Amino acid sequence: MVKSMSKKGILLIGVLIIGLAFLAQSVFDLTGFGANNMRLTNTDSGVSFAFDSNPSFHSNNSRFFYFVTRTGVRHVNDRGETRWQEPFVLTRPQMAARGDIIAVGEADMGRIIHVYNSEGLMYTQPLDNPARGFFVNSAGDLSVITQFDGGFEVLVFNQLRHNDHLFGTQIVQAVRPMQMPVAADVSEDGRFVAIAYLDYSRHLSTKIEFWPIGHTPWGTDGLFAQREFPNEALITMRFMADNHVLIITVNRIILLRIEGNTLQEVWSEYLYNQLDQLAFCCNSHFAFAAGTALRPDGRYADPVGTVNIFNLSGLTGSFNLGRRATHLSMDDNNVVVGAGRYFHAVNSSGTSLWHHNVLHDVQDMIFINDTDTVLIAGANRAEVWRRQRVRE
Repeated sequence: MVKSMSKKGILLIGVLIIGLAFLAQSVFDLTGFGANNMRLTNTDSGVSFAFDSNPSFHSNNSRFFYFVTRTGVRHVNDRGETRWQEPFVLTRPQMAARGDIIAVGEADMGRIIHVYNSEGLMYTQPLDNPARGFFVNSAGDLSVITQFDGGFEVLVFNQLRHNDHLFGTQIVQAVRPMQMPVAADVSEDGRFVAIAYLDYSRHLSTKIEFWPIGHTPWGTDGLFAQREFPNEALITMRFMADNHVLIITVNRIILLRIEGNTLQEVWSEYLYNQLDQLAFCCNSHFAFAAGTALRPDGRYADPVGTVNIFNLSGLTGSFNLGRRATHLSMDDNNVVVGAGRYFHAVNSSGTSLWHHNVLHDVQDMIFINDTDTVLIAGANRAEVWRRQRVRE
């Protein structure tokens, strides 16, 4: 017969159980689970700006970010410290960014464009005619669409040849009526330029031409390939890695590749939703947030707010935000998607990393350095927020 346990023994066991529970909870917290959750917290580092300064931000998998306003550009770290700054005066600044390169000019009809890398100003490009649009690649090659009396021209510059263009072609309206260039992009290796046109003569169709750079200064002698997309309006076109060309129309996504002097289709995919948001990363990934279904019956369409993430091989993952997306950005192949003040960080396979509710209206949210740090821009200040352990 077992003797009954004394009160002192029961008390000792109780103390041991409580101690073990406390130890287990401590280990539980240290491993990132349990009550001491990781939360986004304000580091109080950032930059301030006037509400009408038209700010824009860009970071390329770095603790530094570009900060552009009407009065200049700054390169700032995650502690809010300015590494360098360059002043200018623009009425409505527009930034084109790719990798560590940004180009800044007037949003419409400007005559000067500044190109920067992480070290500062690379070159300033004056233009003879006002720009209707400009684009930059990750090597600093600048492509510009300008307008003159009677037509348009597409010009390509870089740091070594910014006093004279590397490539130029004119689109004379008397010769090519109802055709307007809307996008131009240079390959990473600087060998090719692709020019996209909207053709208003045939129910808003799209045509894309491919040219070698440095082959001929004017005319069509250098044109080596073109693709037409009847009755499809262009959303975007850009070079990706390894001479891939991504084309997105309102109807489908097409990935092409230049091989030698030929153009090959890698894959294509039809779209069944409008695209509410679109983002790119690293010349290898892109994502879009699905909007309203294109078909009246909604057949094949994704739920509104679905984020589809792609690389050059195709779809890598999806995430359903559960509401219409108003924000989308990418860095290091990860995504920040938001609706109003509600945001999710998602990896390339579509797995949610964290979510956060912002207490004020948000102009922009981008990753800084890693997925645990973001820059949140409000009405007159952008602040660095970092995921830290917060005891509930």
